[in-house]
Order: sequence, then structure tokens, then C-alpha cells
Amino acid sequence: MPGILHKGLATALQTGNNLGLPTDDFIFILEDVGEEIADETGFKKFKVPIDKKGANLLTTIHNKLVNTHTEDLKHWWKIFHAAKEDWTVPSQNWEGTNWGYFTGDDKSMKKMTARIADHMKKLSIKNLLWPE
Repeated sequence: MPGILHKGLATALQTGNNLGLPTDDFIFILEDVGEEIADETGFKKFKVPIDKKGANLLTTIHNKLVNTHTEDLKHWWKIFHAAKEDWTVPSQNWEGTNWGYFTGDDKSMKKMTARIADHMKKLSIKNLLWPE
């Protein structure tokens, strides 16, 4: 496997995301984007639900959306808000790209998939949106 893919997989397995982004930094980014949405007309009380137990929908996030394309998060979240969807984002192991699947490493693919399934079980979530 090419070096950059190997590094992405190793980092995702170690940290829960291929960026190696610490949980506090990830939450800061989510909350910052949420505040930007709340500043827009019609979204005054908008907040990003993180680790919300019992939500209807758990959504993962593609790594580029917290790295270079945070504006793209707003589209999803505004739709959820307008639809009155009960949703949440996991604070850890949130990576929407399954680097095990992407690199053909079945063992790693299963580990990354299991992390998302564990979130759903722990938080009592009914549905999953895995947009990668």
C-alpha cells in the first residue's frame, strides 16, 4: 500500500481519524461551525448535538469537512435542522472514511466499522448516516 495510505490508516486506527485531530480540537471545530449557523437567519438556537444519547440518527464526518471544507458541514446540518431531525455526531472515532476498506485491509475495516456500531449501541441510536 502506498505510504500516504498506510500513514492515513495507521493514524485513523490510533486516533479515530486520519488527521490525528484531538477530541477537544474536533469538538471546538464542530461548535464553531454550529455558532456560525446560529448567526444565520432562522437558526438562532442551533447547536451541534455531540454524543446525544437516544438520537434517531448518528452521522459520521469525512475528514476533509473538519480540515478544509467546514462550510460543507453546514449544508447537512441545516437540512437536519429544517427537517427537525434528531441527530448527533460522535466525539471520538468520528471518521467517515473507513481507511481499512479504502486500503483493502479487512481487519482494519472491521475495526473501524465496529467503532461506529459501538457508538450506535452506546448512545442508543436507531439509524446511521455514513456519508463517505
